[in-house]
Amino acid sequence: MASILSVEDVSPFWLAKTGDRSKGDTEMNRRLFIKNSLAGIPLLSSSFIFNMSRESFLDAEIGSPERGQRARAREMGIIIGDLSPGPMNAITDVPGVKVGQTTILEGQGEHAIRTGVTVIRPPEGQHHGERLFASFFSLNGWGEMTGLVPIEDKGWIESPIFLTGTYNVGIVYSAAVDYLTQRNSGQKGRPVPVPVVAECFDDFLSHSQSRRIKKEDVFTALESATDGPVEEGSVGGGTGMTSFGFKGGIGTSSRVVGIGGNNYTVGVLVMANTASRRQLRIDGVPVGKEVQGFEYTEGKTKSIILIAATTAPLLPYQLKKIAKRVALGLAQTGAISHTGSGDIVLAFSTGNRIPVETNQSFSGINAVNDFWITPLYQGTVEATQEAIINALTTAETIVGKGGNTAHGIPLDQVIDIMKKYHRLED
Repeated sequence: MASILSVEDVSPFWLAKTGDRSKGDTEMNRRLFIKNSLAGIPLLSSSFIFNMSRESFLDAEIGSPERGQRARAREMGIIIGDLSPGPMNAITDVPGVKVGQTTILEGQGEHAIRTGVTVIRPPEGQHHGERLFASFFSLNGWGEMTGLVPIEDKGWIESPIFLTGTYNVGIVYSAAVDYLTQRNSGQKGRPVPVPVVAECFDDFLSHSQSRRIKKEDVFTALESATDGPVEEGSVGGGTGMTSFGFKGGIGTSSRVVGIGGNNYTVGVLVMANTASRRQLRIDGVPVGKEVQGFEYTEGKTKSIILIAATTAPLLPYQLKKIAKRVALGLAQTGAISHTGSGDIVLAFSTGNRIPVETNQSFSGINAVNDFWITPLYQGTVEATQEAIINALTTAETIVGKGGNTAHGIPLDQVIDIMKKYHRLED
């Protein structure tokens, strides 16, 4: 039996142990909303918040498998690729990278809220006078990621990266500016912060137009960020996301790559809200065509945001190529990047630190020789595919707006299907 978050059974307010907070239709073109409402002011009043554990929302059960059996791909014996992951098999295997999340669940019926925010914080040094080389790739541009023009022009990133629902972009952006301005106050010559905020459309499960996320939620995600294991599935910005006809959300993975006698790590984190069920492939196996039951309504094509980080010293043009290999990892899951999908990739490197203030005319940097970079491509592709699968296999079933249900993919069936195609041993 798969545990669910039900709008009938769930208390309207929740404050979970990870800084999660719960709160509390007409269709509106989400791109028009971003264009016209970037400032983003909440439309509804604040709610009272009660302290409760997340598990208290997971008592109701339907389907298969059980909540306790939600697992990452490797925990089920599914080994994707040839390279080894880092110790946590997460983007936080890149030293200095931290992830924080705030999950928001509120209410029931047509105005149920199932949303949140996930923040990726690059190494702290870049908040105190250093920048990191970065680049991006838009596989399909029906989505939003703010801050890309400066990244394209300068080739670096100087902001945490925020992942959230479409209608939350303006609020998260404003909160991020407030936080970074306060944090950087007193630093001579510090430029005006330009936050990177990316979105996917979570309106199937959440009354997204309510925009119930608050400044405090963004601050909580930032301040609770850690460099340890990353919670995956229906959490943070991934709370209201669906993928391949099942519940999607946050997923992550990493690979360790050897180049010229040195080991480098590449980690990927995704907010998966993409593709249709029959497209799903796990390690080449057409799982989406084989899985039975768990009927769903084919909805509006959505998006996926993919963030890659690496310890390898790479220049912006090389990080652009890493971002393109992230797209190859997405393709290996069967996703085809529909015309209405916002599939956007951002890649950054911790291998060089660019000082904000310097009196020197030149700065020394290192870079991997392009003729030696291919192993990083392989690591990126493998980590991306596994991160997307982890987002699926760790996500619990959730009931949201108007009773809409996104089922957690049935892991018992996944295991049987993988055995049928000889990807797992009996």
